[in-house]
Amino acid sequence: LHFAKPIPKPMMSCYCHLHVQVLICSVVTHSADISLSLVCKNSTKNNKEIEMAEFAQTTINKINQFYSRWAPRVPSEVTPRNVLIFCVVALLCLGSIMVASASMPYAERLHENSFHYVLRHGISIAVAGVLAYAVYRVPLNVWFNNTFPLWILTILLLAAVLVVGTEVNGSTRWIRVAGFTLQASEVAKVMMAIFTADYVVRRAEEVRNNIKGLIRLGIIMLLTVGLIIAEPDLGATVVISLMMLGIFFLAGAPLIQFGMAFGAIFAAFVFLIVFEPYRFERLMSFSNPWEDPLGTGYQLSNALMAFGRGEWFGVGLGHSVQKMAYLPEAHTDFMLAILGEEFGFFGITTVLILSFTMLLCCIKVGHRALKNQYLRAGYLAYGVSIIFLLQILVNAGMNMGMLPTKGLTLPFISYGGSSLIMCAVMISLILKIDATTQSANPTKEESSF
Repeated sequence: LHFAKPIPKPMMSCYCHLHVQVLICSVVTHSADISLSLVCKNSTKNNKEIEMAEFAQTTINKINQFYSRWAPRVPSEVTPRNVLIFCVVALLCLGSIMVASASMPYAERLHENSFHYVLRHGISIAVAGVLAYAVYRVPLNVWFNNTFPLWILTILLLAAVLVVGTEVNGSTRWIRVAGFTLQASEVAKVMMAIFTADYVVRRAEEVRNNIKGLIRLGIIMLLTVGLIIAEPDLGATVVISLMMLGIFFLAGAPLIQFGMAFGAIFAAFVFLIVFEPYRFERLMSFSNPWEDPLGTGYQLSNALMAFGRGEWFGVGLGHSVQKMAYLPEAHTDFMLAILGEEFGFFGITTVLILSFTMLLCCIKVGHRALKNQYLRAGYLAYGVSIIFLLQILVNAGMNMGMLPTKGLTLPFISYGGSSLIMCAVMISLILKIDATTQSANPTKEESSF
């Protein structure tokens, strides 16, 4: 372009060749810059991951140092087992007192006997003790070697609820036996924890490296919770689904599979809430119960008034006003509100500290079981911990207006025979795991398929 005269052909070919070389060099240089940029970005990303891993390891080391420093000063009697038993007994005592206080006006009006629910609660405690002792006497391998028959039994029990169950408040969740009721979904929580703990070990290779592990477990979950949601019982469905998903994740499932499963479960819950009018109303009303205090917000608004009256130390045992037919289900799902009214912030704090200490003891037992290579027992302990955690959080959250109203009891506090008995069975399993996994497992548990 800069030549005044036409360029000779030989010179033109040289010029074109030179221009092509320049273009090639430019492309190569640009590609090298891009590659260098990508390498730098990947290097930065790897450095951040390394820093996060180092931070996590440093935190763990500090916790271990703190534990090593203070553990020798703790009396030898203070073990996870003993603390767990203390917390359960303390919660049972507080729960029995609150059942008596909260249920008497309701029992007098409905059954003309103030001690109706107190007597039934006492019978439930006795049955729970006997059944817990029987479960403790059974070796853990008996449960793990019969997971499929136990699952079939659970499915039959859930199906029987839909056929011969008793309807209460629009839901068919109970089977009436000799004047007492059995809630099948409570049994399903325990059985599915045992089943999932065995499954993730028996199918360990598929769980960690193959999508088949997720598909198989998803089919089992779908069949089980499908019968529960047909009752309907969304609360138990949430607990069982998240418990199974939690064990699946702890067993080493890939993050992408965990994300897929969590997304599918979340989408299913959204669908169940949005397309069911009464569930959608509950979801909307808990954010502002005062908008309709005599309609959809009635239960929550009265619960909040109970907490407000309690202040720091409460109005005193037996002096609650909300239990006088103002707060529905005061002795079951909303027991925490009555406890807050009669014992105030101090009482609520005491119950939550005992509940979370019980939970931490269960986690500690599970951690030691996994450390000693008792994989099934360890995952079962973590499954039980997840069940307790969800029930504590959901019950406390709905009482305080932080979550929508759901029919989940507060372990060992709320009135409910089936829930109390199954909670005692789960504690019995934790105590059995603690007794069985004290030393290292001589036969390391691995996948058998």
